[in-house]
Amino acid sequence: MENFIIKGININHYPAKKPALILIHAFPLHSGMWQPQVEFFNEKFNLIIYDVRALGKSITTDFLQTMESYADDLLMIIDEMNLGKVNVCGLSMGSYIAQRAAVKSPDKFLSVTLAASRAERDTDEGLINRSKVILSLKKGGRDNFINSFIKNLISEKGYKNEKIRNFILDLMESNSTEGICAAEMALATKTNTLEDYSKLDIPTLILVGDADVPTPLHFAETMHRAFKNSILKVIPDAGHLCNVENPPAFNSALENFLMKK
Repeated sequence: MENFIIKGININHYPAKKPALILIHAFPLHSGMWQPQVEFFNEKFNLIIYDVRALGKSITTDFLQTMESYADDLLMIIDEMNLGKVNVCGLSMGSYIAQRAAVKSPDKFLSVTLAASRAERDTDEGLINRSKVILSLKKGGRDNFINSFIKNLISEKGYKNEKIRNFILDLMESNSTEGICAAEMALATKTNTLEDYSKLDIPTLILVGDADVPTPLHFAETMHRAFKNSILKVIPDAGHLCNVENPPAFNSALENFLMKK
């Protein structure tokens, strides 16, 4: 494994003479959430995981981030590493980054996997909730946020699993409050990509946990109906972070898709 920084972005690279596979993490975590996938895919693809700017070990003095800047970071990584056309898999926030980057530069993508995702922008209620999170964090509500938000990320069964629960808590705890606020603000700038993405012909895998609360099945079904070259798979016994709660099913679905396309 190689670890390096490109223009402030912390990257872990597992080189292999295969097509590139980039994994983009969820909010408010970092690339460490992909541990079960790194163990499975590190010799099967030219694997790249990275920390979204302001989170994990990525370096920034600018905590005013947007979905456009996040998408541009992904495209920058592809160019700077001379990866050519890539496979990308994003979960939740990572999937929004992948969607927007694919709309901006579809020629850079062999395939896109959207896990725990949706194409619609936030409702007004959703934007107000994001604002409340930022204001609460700025007033010292970090512990309350982390302890309550984890229940959105994993199923009830997953929450009762101490190993899974502590793994997710450790990921959240390692991010700075400023970085979490930056990512929350970027999420508030997400656009509706449904129409633009539906014009693309990129092979797309849509994954959703059967117990996902933030992005339940109907969001995945909407994308599947709209996207002309898509496959929908439901991950059993999993909530929002379906890659963590059911790695075997997640890894199998992703591998089968990448090998057959």
